[in-house]
Amino acid sequence: MSEAPASKKKNIAVILLALLAVVFAVLYFTKSYEVVEQEEIISEIELDKLQLKSDLQEMLIQYDTITVQNDQLNAEMLAQQEQIRDMLVQIEKHKDDAWIIHKLKKEAASLREIMKGYIVTIDSLNTLNVDLRKDNQFLAEELSQAKSQAQKLEKAKEGLEDIVAGGSVLQADNLSSVGVRVRNNGKQVEVNRAGRAEMIRTCATIGQNRITEAGKKTIHLRIISPEGVVLDLGEGSDNRFEFDGVSGKFSVKRVFDYQNESMELCIFYTAQNELPSGKYIVEMYERGTLIGKTELDLK
Repeated sequence: MSEAPASKKKNIAVILLALLAVVFAVLYFTKSYEVVEQEEIISEIELDKLQLKSDLQEMLIQYDTITVQNDQLNAEMLAQQEQIRDMLVQIEKHKDDAWIIHKLKKEAASLREIMKGYIVTIDSLNTLNVDLRKDNQFLAEELSQAKSQAQKLEKAKEGLEDIVAGGSVLQADNLSSVGVRVRNNGKQVEVNRAGRAEMIRTCATIGQNRITEAGKKTIHLRIISPEGVVLDLGEGSDNRFEFDGVSGKFSVKRVFDYQNESMELCIFYTAQNELPSGKYIVEMYERGTLIGKTELDLK
């Protein structure tokens, strides 16, 4: 009878041990699962952190490669780069906080979209600048061609003006000069001796000219003595004029009416002193241009 209760107690102890083993096994496997799960969570946070840092650093590199000649865009991009650097600091500061890492990932995604917008804008601006440069180059070429054409036209105009100006100057033909003495009765007598000549008469045929304007014309004579001196009208006379680009003396001038038709013209120079013998050169000018030249020999 005493062996039966002992056996019963033994069976109960075995059962309790088995139950404890089951409990311990459940607790062990539960704890192991929690540890694995926690390790997986930590591993996922670490991966997210590494990926986030890589994305942010890549954006900084991309920003460094972007150049644009726009102060406002440059200022905005600098602010974005500063925000990215601050996020990299926050990652290290909260590297074990899954919620903050997740929040930073969303912010990084927004920053990337903003950066894409900048790239599109800059590409548009660069394309516009290229088009503008092409337009400016085209306009510069057009302007250069227009200037070249204008210069050609100006030269042609100047050439025509020179032709017209040259063509409008009167021409003297059959120019001749002689010494003259006036008799008491007023009759003029040609002389070839310097001591007897009181005047020098110069005559010419002024040719027909349809280009020049009709009206009053002025002829200047320069009579150069054998000594190379221009004969003039004496002291106090205003006898300088412009010719061939210089200023010089004239001997005598005459104003006459010209109506574009051929006409005979004579001009008299009255000697102020006895004329020296020798060869005289007589030049006739109209508007400062030499229109005729002759010589006079007085013995």
